Amino acid sequence: MYTIIRIAVPAATTVLVSVFFLAGCNSKKGSERPADEVIEQTYKVNADASLRITNPRGSVAIRGADVSEVRMHAVKSASSAAQLKNITVDVTAEPGDVLIKTAFLRQKNMPFYAGTTAVDYTLSVPRTARIARLDLDDGKASVEGIQSADVRANVVNGQLEIRDCCGNLKVAVASGGLDLVYGRCEAPYFSADAQILNGNARLSIARGAALRVHAETLNGKITNNLETMVELNDQSSRKIDLSVGAGRRSDVTVRVTSGDITIVAAEPGG
Repeated sequence: MYTIIRIAVPAATTVLVSVFFLAGCNSKKGSERPADEVIEQTYKVNADASLRITNPRGSVAIRGADVSEVRMHAVKSASSAAQLKNITVDVTAEPGDVLIKTAFLRQKNMPFYAGTTAVDYTLSVPRTARIARLDLDDGKASVEGIQSADVRANVVNGQLEIRDCCGNLKVAVASGGLDLVYGRCEAPYFSADAQILNGNARLSIARGAALRVHAETLNGKITNNLETMVELNDQSSRKIDLSVGAGRRSDVTVRVTSGDITIVAAEPGG
């Protein structure tokens, strides 16, 4: 029997909620200072559970670990304590699936992205959990240490980093930057597909990693620091296909519409 937990912050089931704001006893509404609210929750899940998370603005950091639960640390921030009430974090948790939704109530006569309203998430999940959906409109997202499981992520405006995720990968950035970092993967064959509409991509590959890399940019250049540069008519190549490492190679494809692609050796321990 599954257990469904729903949280609409603020709520009585929140483990820890802390609000900090600086305002004098006689301060007026216009003199309110920025405020934060912290939420911490833990959900027991299966090793192969799926995680889905949406966030309009802020950050999402997901890290795979040797755990059998999803640990969520979320920080809501706004320009005043009163505006924290306009941010809702809604969690539905089952052993096989965790869904986290973030909603910002739009203020009257104010554009949606006005002010400093944001939510920053830090999540620890089982290494074999599936990141079924990570959607971030504005901010920074990172996924690290997911093994033998799918990762799906979309960032509209911001930065996306994928580090040491040895599973099928499909990610996209509309405007911003992408960092892909691969160490040695013990997992079976996987494929990765990364696309950027407007921005730069950086692919870091550790010594010993077995990958076949397909990289292409329509309006930009490719810099390959793993071996001698490929030159076409004295211009850096806009398309490259290279193999690194020995044994069966997994496929990594990076496509950029407008921007550059840089391929480098990953720093030891980085």
